[in-house]
Amino acid sequence: MNIKKTVLILFLVTFCFSCSTTKKEDLKNLNGYWEIKEVKQENGKEIVFKFNEMVDFIEVKNLNGIRKKVQPSLEGGYKATNDAENFTISQQGESWVFHYQTELDEWTETLLKLNENEFIVKNNRGITYTYQRFNGYLDGTK
Repeated sequence: MNIKKTVLILFLVTFCFSCSTTKKEDLKNLNGYWEIKEVKQENGKEIVFKFNEMVDFIEVKNLNGIRKKVQPSLEGGYKATNDAENFTISQQGESWVFHYQTELDEWTETLLKLNENEFIVKNNRGITYTYQRFNGYLDGTK
């Protein structure tokens, strides 16, 4: 076997083992406060957010969740809004899908990436949302 084929095979094996799917127990990483970092529309247009007045509080238990908009205070703490979106999570193949239903709309979001500091979802309209963990305004990062 020549060196190019060996390097290619090693690369492919390493790539396959480094690609991990999100496990059910990893969904606990969704719990907490998140701010939207970026939105990518299906047509390629991107919107980057440098500051967010509102952040999302997400809580997941047993594949059921709630997402609520909250406003952080400069003194600490959060002021919650009156709107909340309940959702369920189901596994479809290797993907986790969030199912939302409100009085006005119904939609899904497929989880593309999840770790302690970031998650990315793509909704059924082709829009991709990137969220980063919200750490507050007083820690010097905002």
